[in-house]
Amino acid sequence: MTDRAMEFLKQVRDHLFYLKLRPGGIRLQAKGADLSGLRLRGFTLKSSVLTQVDFTDAELEEVSFDMSDLFGSNFTRAVLVGSRFVRADLRGANFLKANLRRTDFEEADLRPGQILNFSSGKQEVRQRTSLQDATMEGVNFKNADLSHADLTNSGMRGTDFAGANLFAANLAGADLREANFTGAKLKRAILNGAALNQSILRHADLREAVLRNVDLAESDVYGANLDGAIYMKGAGSLPPDVRQMLDAHIQWINSNGRQGLRADFTGMDLRGVDLTAADLSGAVFRGAKLNEASLANAFLSLVDFGGAKLCGAKLDQAILTGANLMDADLSGAHAGGADLGMVELRQPNGAPTGRMWPANLSGATLTGADLRGARLTGAKIGGAVFENANLASADLRGCDEASANLTRAYLSGARRGALSTPAHTEKLALLAV
Repeated sequence: MTDRAMEFLKQVRDHLFYLKLRPGGIRLQAKGADLSGLRLRGFTLKSSVLTQVDFTDAELEEVSFDMSDLFGSNFTRAVLVGSRFVRADLRGANFLKANLRRTDFEEADLRPGQILNFSSGKQEVRQRTSLQDATMEGVNFKNADLSHADLTNSGMRGTDFAGANLFAANLAGADLREANFTGAKLKRAILNGAALNQSILRHADLREAVLRNVDLAESDVYGANLDGAIYMKGAGSLPPDVRQMLDAHIQWINSNGRQGLRADFTGMDLRGVDLTAADLSGAVFRGAKLNEASLANAFLSLVDFGGAKLCGAKLDQAILTGANLMDADLSGAHAGGADLGMVELRQPNGAPTGRMWPANLSGATLTGADLRGARLTGAKIGGAVFENANLASADLRGCDEASANLTRAYLSGARRGALSTPAHTEKLALLAV
């Protein structure tokens, strides 16, 4: 045993005396200590002060941290099976890839923490609590505060979130099968691609939550508030081959291309298909027939619609940043509030490239299309036909209008001309295609 570990165990002993009100007891305080790789089992560290302590790769099974101050602590890859954090302060803590099976976080505070950072000058950085890629089967989060927490791609089958606050939390790609969200606050939460089979969402607040590629057909949503939520309503009616491709594409997105398969619908007849709120970023629809299809609120960044037929398709509020619509036919399409602006490409590992990619509508037919309030900032529109299109309040800045046909297009309130400031860009962790 190292001297560092021996010294900490002496502090733990003194802390036990402190908890039992025995002479010589001293409350455990190890602020900023390096305890990486520490092995401890069955000890009680409740009410201790362990702010910004490094527990990386530590083995801390069945340890009680109840009511402890663990602000900004690092539990990366730590094994915490059966441990307790009841009412603990875990603001800004990091549990990346930690093993948290059967851990108890009831009433714990897992909100973001203001961490003082000296690396680039003294400044406070708002650091969200991370449970990304953590193993959390059977964890208790009853009445815990997880607002803004990052739980992406975590395994949380059977986890109890009853009464928890998950405001604006990110649960994209998480395994939430059989999880209990009764009365949970999930307003503005992100659950794209999450598995919610047999989950309980009774009386949950899901207002404005984003649930792209989530099928709620097998979930209990009695009394849930879904006002303004973006979720798939027609998943059950999708043709089996389309559903199979969509499921594989979800895996492809969630794993950054390491698993699953990129969806390729080239030349397929998908007329009238309901893909409302689906996440098909990076998918291929070249030459596909999508007339009257519903793609409202769908996430279609970097999708290839080259030469596709989208006559009368519903694309309202769809995100089409960087999409290829070259020579596509969108006659009579409904795309109010759609985003056809630029996107920043990223490498497969998620690192930014600094390269902006515009949506391409070159040669596209948008005759009679409804594009009210749509964003086309910097889009390529050479040879595009907007005859009789409704572009009221649309953003056409940075577009070469002279190269397009805007005959009888309605342009009241449209923003036009050169870009005076850099366009707001979506910073997306997408594969560059």
